[in-house]
Parts: sequence; C-alpha cells; structure tokens
Amino acid sequence: MNQYMPRYLKTKNRMMIFDLFRNQHLMSRAELVRITGISFPTVSKIVDKLLELGIVIELEETEQSSGAGRKGHLLKFNPRACYAIGIEFEGQVVHLGLVDMLGTCQYCRSIYLPAQNHTLKLSKLTKEINTLMTLADNDHIPVLGIGIGFPAMINPETNSIIHMSGMNIEHEVPFVDAFSEFASTLTVPFFLDNDVKFACQGEAFLRRKNPEYQDLIYFTLGTGCGVSYMMNGELWYGATHKSGEIGNMMISSCQIPGTEVPEPTPFEQLINLDAIYKHFQISLQQNPGLPESIREDIINYLCPYLSFTLSNISYLLDIQHCVLTGIVPLALGEGLLQKIQDTLRTTLTQNTLLIEPSISRDAGIIGAAVTVFNKRLEVLFKD
Repeated sequence: MNQYMPRYLKTKNRMMIFDLFRNQHLMSRAELVRITGISFPTVSKIVDKLLELGIVIELEETEQSSGAGRKGHLLKFNPRACYAIGIEFEGQVVHLGLVDMLGTCQYCRSIYLPAQNHTLKLSKLTKEINTLMTLADNDHIPVLGIGIGFPAMINPETNSIIHMSGMNIEHEVPFVDAFSEFASTLTVPFFLDNDVKFACQGEAFLRRKNPEYQDLIYFTLGTGCGVSYMMNGELWYGATHKSGEIGNMMISSCQIPGTEVPEPTPFEQLINLDAIYKHFQISLQQNPGLPESIREDIINYLCPYLSFTLSNISYLLDIQHCVLTGIVPLALGEGLLQKIQDTLRTTLTQNTLLIEPSISRDAGIIGAAVTVFNKRLEVLFKD
C-alpha cells in the first residue's frame, strides 16, 4: 500500500492538471499551484511531463503579475498533441471520427452496416479506420486508441459483450472473440462501451464548464431506446452493467392512463421507429418533411409514455437535466421536447426536469474518444 499510494497520487495529480489545461487552455505554473494547492516543484515536474508529451507548449509570453518577483512563462494547451478514433453505432449506420483532445472531430465519416443472419460484418470498418489512421499520420499526430460505442450490454472493464439479442449473445463474450477477424486488424488499443453511455459521456464533456451537468440523463430514441446516467461526473453502470436498459421495462395501460396497451409490453416496442410505423404508417427515417398534423399526432402519441418514464426517473434520481435525442426526436423537432416539458411541469410537484436537445450530433464519437484519452493518458502518466 505504501508503494502504491505515491504512484496513484502522481497519476491523479497529472490527470488533474491535464484537465485544468484542457478546460482553461492557457495557464502558468504559479496559477496551477494556486488552484491545486500542489507544491511548485511537483507542479513543475508535472508540467515537464506534459511538455515532453507535447500536450502543453511553453510560450515566450509571461503571465501578468502585480507582485514582485520573476514572471513565469505561460503554458498553452495543445489539443492536437494526439488523436483518438471514436466509433458510434446508430441503427444500421456507423459513424467514425478522428477526434482531438478538445473533442473536435477533425475528420468524420459514416457508413452503412446492416446486420445479416444475426451477424455484424465489421470488416467494412477496418478500411475506414485505416483511412483515419492515414489522415493522422499525414498530420504527424499519434492515435492513442479507438473507442467503440456498441449497441449492446457491455462490460467496459473487460471489453466484453454481456447481452446482444441481435447476435444471440446471452452470456458474456469478449469482443475479441465475437469479432476476432476485425479485432486482429486493430493496431492501437481499443475500449468498448455501450453506445448510449459513450454518447452521454460526450454530451457531459461538451458541457463540462457548467457544473450543473455533472448530473445528466441522456435519453436516445430510434430503432430502440436507451438511457444513460451521469452522476457526480461519473457514468452509472449498476451492479451488472445493465443500468439504463429501459427498453425492457414492462408497460401497461393501467400505468399510463389514456394509452392503448392491451397487455404488459416492453417499453421499447411502444415508442421506437417500428411502433411509430405500426401506428401511423410513417417511416421517420424516410420522411423527414412530415405534414404538421401528422407530426402533432405522433408527438401526442409519444408524450404520455416519455413523460411518465422521465417523471419517474426524475423522482428516483433527482437529476434536473435530460438530453433527449436520437432519430425520433430529431425527426419530430422541438415540438416533442416542448410537449414533454409542459407535461412534466404538471406532474413534477417540486423540481422541474429540463428537457434539452443534444449539443452535438457527434456526441457518441466524442464520448468514445474522450474515454480513450482518459484511459490512455492515465497509463502514460504512470511512467
């Protein structure tokens, strides 16, 4: 334990100062000492490590100081010291991006990747990843790793798939076994997690300067539905990594008055794209320009289910911010969010849950990349 603690504290101190640079962009050694309370010699050692890795650059410009003494040089964060590749599955489309350390997608691509016979052929991803790796080489920027947001129950600690009905996976299987051919082509470390959790991570990262978003509900609705929770700045996984699988909740008419559910039905089957097509004979993916009357009918149909669920989540977790996104909310527009918000004001007697759109269409890619940076830099900072 005595040998472990100094290494642990060194790594955490380096990550803390890295986060400060990522948020503030321009700082001095003296300012870091004031903010962190870490001694000047220790701060200088950490800065030296960041300079060595190219994560910060020392400028000729000095900090402004009203006191006596030598002025220190300013240090500038270099977001393109390294890249990460983020991958997000969304229905039958896969989005890929080469992301810098500020969460900016320098290069983004999307490909069509349908499942065939309960199998996903990921070989098409290999070509796209190699293209992004080549672009990074052309920029002379190393790629630290790949984050893969996968549409399944995931154990991120072991890079394993716990459950994926579309591939008939019912017991935990390592990703490298389920997709051995694809995994063998990866030349950098990869990190696996549920696609919704990575999107929640990305959304919280993009809002990181506002402390209110340390607690966040991320709700996505499309071919399926899923929720992820950010609490105190950390994703909540639950005891067996199944947190947020609300599509499996059983819903009946006695729970939600005014709805027509003849018998208990999985929540996902009532509100996803297939359910909307069944009720309205409308494909939201193929008909983005809906007549206003049909749009209103779909919103009125979805609102009781979504308001009921979000109201219960709010009472259970006491989180005040919810991002509602995905193929369905994006197709229906602001009217869906406003209808749910108005309904919640009548059901939540004290705190109001704020329903908000996503801040970026690339949140899943960004969250995957941010996870790569956090995990890989922790390893680099141990050296």
